[in-house]
Amino acid sequence: GNDPDAPITHEHMNHARLCVAIQSVFGKALRDILVANFPAQYQDIYQAILSKQGILTGKQRKPLLNQDQCKLVFPDPQGKTTGTVDQFDLSLLYTLIRNVSTVTAPITGWGTDPLDQPRDCSIGASVERIRLYRNYITGHSPDGKIDQNDFEDYWMKFEAVIHDIQSVVGGKVYSEELGRQKRQ
Repeated sequence: GNDPDAPITHEHMNHARLCVAIQSVFGKALRDILVANFPAQYQDIYQAILSKQGILTGKQRKPLLNQDQCKLVFPDPQGKTTGTVDQFDLSLLYTLIRNVSTVTAPITGWGTDPLDQPRDCSIGASVERIRLYRNYITGHSPDGKIDQNDFEDYWMKFEAVIHDIQSVVGGKVYSEELGRQKRQ
């Protein structure tokens, strides 16, 4: 079970490596995607986010951002934005890419599972795959363990997502960083 005195196993380390790769490598890729894909009529990503404040805060329907996320992305009463893109977590990045950026939805649509659409190598499909891997691995792991076969399978999938992103974004070294994460 969940014995706090149990030793950390190889399976725990596999899980930890996947979690770190998700947060660091995928996080960096999503930040770069967001910053590179805001609508051209805005000076920067923050203006683009501000233009969607009604949608993001739920003026028309359920809010897409929670209170802490709003504090990061919208200006305070003095007009100062307190957060930076580097502080945005994966959930916030996903929401902003989906609702603010010019990234096209995957073939299956936003919020769906493109994992069974291997030919969709679009940025939107990659963003959706990152969301799902994050959910499966960090959010729904019953015991924080991943056996070696599953680890290698996930890692191949991570490499494929990074390859798809790099082929569109270009010039980024996500695959090198992913390789470093695996060796640590």
